[in-house]
Amino acid sequence: MGPLTPTDLASAPTAETATSATSAAGGRRRVVVVAEGRPTRGGVASFAETIVDDPEINRRFDIDYLNTARQATRPGGKLVWRNATAAASDAVRTFRAARRAEVVHLQLMGEPGLSLVRAAALCLAGRLAGARVIAHNHSATGNAGRPDISAYGSADRALLYSLRCAHLVLMVADPGVDTMTELIHHPDVRRMDNATDIAEFPLVDRTGRGVPVVTFVGTICRRKGVHDLIAAARRLAEEGAEWRLRIVGGQAWTSDEEYAELIEMAGAAGFADSFTGQLDAAGVRAALADSDIFVLPSYFEGQPVSIIEAQACGLPVVGTDIGAVPYQVRDGVEGRIVSAGGVDELTAALRALIVDPALRRQMGDAARARAEDTFDLTKLRDHLTSVYSEPLPRRARRRFKARA
Repeated sequence: MGPLTPTDLASAPTAETATSATSAAGGRRRVVVVAEGRPTRGGVASFAETIVDDPEINRRFDIDYLNTARQATRPGGKLVWRNATAAASDAVRTFRAARRAEVVHLQLMGEPGLSLVRAAALCLAGRLAGARVIAHNHSATGNAGRPDISAYGSADRALLYSLRCAHLVLMVADPGVDTMTELIHHPDVRRMDNATDIAEFPLVDRTGRGVPVVTFVGTICRRKGVHDLIAAARRLAEEGAEWRLRIVGGQAWTSDEEYAELIEMAGAAGFADSFTGQLDAAGVRAALADSDIFVLPSYFEGQPVSIIEAQACGLPVVGTDIGAVPYQVRDGVEGRIVSAGGVDELTAALRALIVDPALRRQMGDAARARAEDTFDLTKLRDHLTSVYSEPLPRRARRRFKARA
């Protein structure tokens, strides 16, 4: 593993960047990856860790990791004093790290509110430090892949426009690229797909396994559609369908009230024992290997890594028509796409897969092929190599020559 990433920020909340163990004086560009990593969990953290943990990327570049997470949970997106001071601190730390690097790769959530304030501050910090700034927006891009622009007020739009100070803006879906280009008039907005190491997810022969297992992986909250999943599960149980439900995930940023409500709802529906709690990466892989169908009835997504991992395991996926999900899962090919909040559609899609092993196998095989062709780590590795190797701004060029 290349970089020495901080793993316990609770005991060292002000730790600066963790420098690549393979760092050399010259010959390779230094790249700072800025993200909320462990103990925070989620797609952004997983994406950042994929970059900084990959030996091949570390062989090509000196990777520094600026982990801005301070705790496993936080009142995300809210303009509270703790978040405001954290955003300011992150900007200062990013500026310091960027002064020692040629490229800064910012992992951002461009949602309305404080997330956009933070994104603007980090972009400006990297630019002032003279590095090449890559603003990677992992936010959801709305129904059918388009941003929900109505959620952005005038202040949010102004902050979004500040992303123009980045040299490159990355999105997770082509419609998002088109809309972001239109919104901020940036000359260089591109798509970059999330990825995973497909080789870490060996295919499992699910022939004759008996009662099918439907698995959800994500934060336990309404935003992820857990309440819809429980409602659909209740209906299927009342119909007498034979299947098992597994819900993998923890409370994370969900309020105590909402979390308790969902647990109570599952208990009333007869699915109290379906919750596994938060699992580590190996635990998630094992849960997926022991599953037959993957479901993510979410209301808000970018390009979920959980779906990529499920496809790598050869699972058909039932997802919703939000973010890049319809691009990841083509309806009727790798699984089914239903309307967010459409419990009737969700129930029907799950029922069709539960009762038809041949359909599960057909869509599961297609899902694995989709993961190999589009979302394998080799694709991301090559894409990052190209992006990190592009021309540098003047100060970054001088810095690189001085190090070499």
